[in-house]
Amino acid sequence: MALGTDRSSDIVSTDVGASTAVRRASTFLVFTFGLSLAVYLPVIAATRGWVDVPALTDPWVSGALSIFAICTPGVVALSLHLASDGISGLRDAVDSVTSWRFGRLWWAVTVLLGPLLVAVPYGAYLLLGGPSLPSPVLFLLDQPAGVVVLGVMVGATMLLALGEELGWRGYFLPLLQARFGAAVASLVLGVCWFLWHLPLRFVDGANGGFPLALWGVSIVATAFIYTWLFNNTGGSVLAVTVLHGLLNVSNGLVALQPNVTGELLSAYVIAGTNVLFALVIILVYGTTSFARRRASVLAAPLDD
Repeated sequence: MALGTDRSSDIVSTDVGASTAVRRASTFLVFTFGLSLAVYLPVIAATRGWVDVPALTDPWVSGALSIFAICTPGVVALSLHLASDGISGLRDAVDSVTSWRFGRLWWAVTVLLGPLLVAVPYGAYLLLGGPSLPSPVLFLLDQPAGVVVLGVMVGATMLLALGEELGWRGYFLPLLQARFGAAVASLVLGVCWFLWHLPLRFVDGANGGFPLALWGVSIVATAFIYTWLFNNTGGSVLAVTVLHGLLNVSNGLVALQPNVTGELLSAYVIAGTNVLFALVIILVYGTTSFARRRASVLAAPLDD
């Protein structure tokens, strides 16, 4: 399933027909939800005491299974690439992960956008009277080998982001954009992404303490932002992985998540910021492609 740029709409989609795209997208959803639930549900049931399976309550076992569950979109995507297109399909998937030549401007956007999506709501939170609290993770710097531990956490966060993005943006989004415009594709993906996260409601602290509705709004709005970056970097999974990873890392560097602050205000400013960014993208770029110029132009090599 090779990625391509539709010259009439500047959209990053696949080279398959609309009906095939819908069928493959549906297959991806069925296997992704099925596999992740097959992992999550036993762990949740055991940790909540609904079933008596001591092995599943072991932190190492439950942690390893949770990591696998997070990576199920990528696992399913790679499996479907192999099933439909053989080795060439896997090669296309790897190419999207190693696609780094999309220009200095978009590299700057890729690296800075995640921290910006945390700095803006954090600033709004403080201006609106939210208390300034210690960082949830920076205390590690005062501990023995704290820098090493923090580095491992950052690396692990990036790998987990890749496990998601290989599936959601690398496989699912181009299929949706073969059938719909960027805005509709982002909405569909965002809703599916939110539903896929729902089991985390039963994992203490995993959803950041958000009320369900605000959590859903925030995730769906974030999907629009990721589509915008994906389309403007020529379909680079690397770009959205870096954005995803740095966004999660930045969230750990400040006390902003509702489960840390204990304030509902923080949930509102986070969701509001994501919605604001999504609306700006739609107003500036329209709903068709989220790009003013062709993605092939925006993905110009660094040495141009």
